[in-house]
Amino acid sequence: MPKIFITNKSGHPQTFEVHGWNHNLNMTVPAHGTSTLSAPDHSSGAIIALHDGHEGEQAEITFNGFGGNDFIDISNIVGAGGNITIQQEGDNSTRKGDPLFMQHLRAAWKKASQQTKAELRGSVFTDAHGEVTRIGPIKDHPKLESLVRSFADGKTYIGVGAWGGSPGNANDNAQSGAAHGTKNSVITYSDDDATPSPPANLAHRPPMGQ
Repeated sequence: MPKIFITNKSGHPQTFEVHGWNHNLNMTVPAHGTSTLSAPDHSSGAIIALHDGHEGEQAEITFNGFGGNDFIDISNIVGAGGNITIQQEGDNSTRKGDPLFMQHLRAAWKKASQQTKAELRGSVFTDAHGEVTRIGPIKDHPKLESLVRSFADGKTYIGVGAWGGSPGNANDNAQSGAAHGTKNSVITYSDDDATPSPPANLAHRPPMGQ
């Protein structure tokens, strides 16, 4: 039975919605901690970060799917408020997601025109200093999709992909490519860099995919 390792590299507890495992109950991963879920073969589900009760970035997994491969991806179609990546354990070549999504989003927002900012009022949320704290669903706002594609295209699901007769966006569709067989999944969350840290016993070795 494969496992899902969820590491929280941030300095605060992070709560996730869990769909498909854990009896569909939310789980909170402590600051600088790792939580583990067991996932039956052929199971599918999603791990969704919550930000002030709002759904954000999510990791989606199907274990041992078509051709005996896992299918993993990161999606931002319902929003974002942090950084998240996913990969098969020990295989960096399967990594999906932008480990600096929020930093890239904040930089793009600073460069955006006043007209764009006005049009995205209610979809982009900022703190008292004007720094972006989270965004709402991308799927509901083409202008927000354009902003996010300016820095994350090909790294994460941004639109809805091929669905309901629509061909979707090719770079979104490519996120659904098969991984390498079936293995444990490693999810890494961070307010800073969500690149996973190598296990202590492997830190001196070059990981696969590099």
